[in-house]
Amino acid sequence: MHDWARMKECMEDSGCSASAIRRAETLYQTGAVEELIRCLRSCRCDALEELHKKQKQLDRLDGLIRDTKNT
Repeated sequence: MHDWARMKECMEDSGCSASAIRRAETLYQTGAVEELIRCLRSCRCDALEELHKKQKQLDRLDGLIRDTKNT
């Protein structure tokens, strides 16, 4: 990643919070690469957690659909 604008756009598209983006910008500008990577990994973990939450919701809906079809 060569410029902040591109990184910010990717973070926004990925659903990163505004506070995480602000933190990443500070880390990017100061050259704190290892901390920036940790920040990005934290955003990834948050996204994965949200994905699992959505998957659980879908699983429950699938169960309702199955149950309804079988009645």
